[in-house]
Amino acid sequence: MNETVGYSKSMSSNKSTKKAKQANVKERETKSAEQSSQEAIDVDKIDLERMKSLVSDAPSTSEYAVEKGGVAFAPTQEGAIKSRAFKVMDEQIEMQMDNIMEQIQVLARQAEDLKDRRQLSEMIYRAKMSFEPLVGDSYYLYDTPKGKVLSLLSPEDFGAKKMAEKGYTFYAKAKLLADCTWEILEKGENSDL
Repeated sequence: MNETVGYSKSMSSNKSTKKAKQANVKERETKSAEQSSQEAIDVDKIDLERMKSLVSDAPSTSEYAVEKGGVAFAPTQEGAIKSRAFKVMDEQIEMQMDNIMEQIQVLARQAEDLKDRRQLSEMIYRAKMSFEPLVGDSYYLYDTPKGKVLSLLSPEDFGAKKMAEKGYTFYAKAKLLADCTWEILEKGENSDL
């Protein structure tokens, strides 16, 4: 029987605790409602234009984050960025211009060599020949009193005495190329090539 009394006492104390909690909740809700009615929002005091400027109609088109938790951004120093980009661009253009100038110089040398080959080739084809030159072989062009002569003999083969007697002057040593032009291998002292 003691157990029954203890059980009923604990039941009644639980009921009274529940009632107390419910009363506290009702009291807080009442106070909150009273405060809300006292702190009513005055619509006339709201600056709607300012509020509109703080909100984006299309946040996906904004160039910076417009929502909490959006990607952070930092303002850039436009002048510094442009200056670095200009410096890199200037260096790249300067490097490419130097490269092009080197290529132009190479092409100019090649053009000069072609001009000399043409001039020599014309001289050789106008010169007297008593043989058919073979591609890849070297020959010697001499100035003589009767005009230019293409020979198989070098100035050393002729000898200085014989060249002086005949009035030969060494003009150039040349090699016949596959395209029938002549490559200058050596120029004589009086050569104008």
